[in-house]
Amino acid sequence: MKNTFRLLVIISIISHFSSLLSSCTTDAYDKGEGEYSQLRADFVEAHVGSDKRVDYVLTDDGDSLRTNPPFTVSWITTADTIYRALLYYNLQDGEVDGYNLSQVLVPEVKSASRFGSVVKTDPVYLQSAWRARSGRYLNLRLRVLTGDTKDGKTPRQVFGCVSDTLVKHEDGRSTLHLLLYHNQNGQPEYYSRDVYLSIPLAGVQADTVVMRLQTYEGEYSKAFY
Repeated sequence: MKNTFRLLVIISIISHFSSLLSSCTTDAYDKGEGEYSQLRADFVEAHVGSDKRVDYVLTDDGDSLRTNPPFTVSWITTADTIYRALLYYNLQDGEVDGYNLSQVLVPEVKSASRFGSVVKTDPVYLQSAWRARSGRYLNLRLRVLTGDTKDGKTPRQVFGCVSDTLVKHEDGRSTLHLLLYHNQNGQPEYYSRDVYLSIPLAGVQADTVVMRLQTYEGEYSKAFY
């Protein structure tokens, strides 16, 4: 079985659950009586079986949950693999009753030289950043500006993660500085969309990770331990 992530670094920006979020303001939801009253949201590793259906997920809290019944979505194209995803679900008797699954970008951490002569740091809006409890990922929720060109040939934005500098301290500890690569690529900035990224840290040999990225408000930098 292949146990590899499908790494998508180049994407067309899509809307994430706008209809679902708007539903959370209904009276039925406020009273705890609606379809979404027990809905959870977790970043997961979704295991896909030979039939291209998600049969179980592993949450960032370390919980392994079976799906009942197994389900699939249109962007799942490879069998016997694992996808990084954002899952909205109900938990029924310890099992996942899947409601919506959206793929999360998993940009490989690469040296600056692998991005070519110029490391692009076009700005984004940062919504939140946190390290998964398992320590395996640094998760980013971004809002990017996007739009369509008049000729219909809309360029695609590009995301990546640059391994910038590794600092070794006198006490023997080390800090790895990461930089978000973002190439707007000429895409118009008419309206905003949410984008989720999970930067894999399993292979990072450092005690502390510092993430830097360029926002419309200025440079953001934060250490994660």
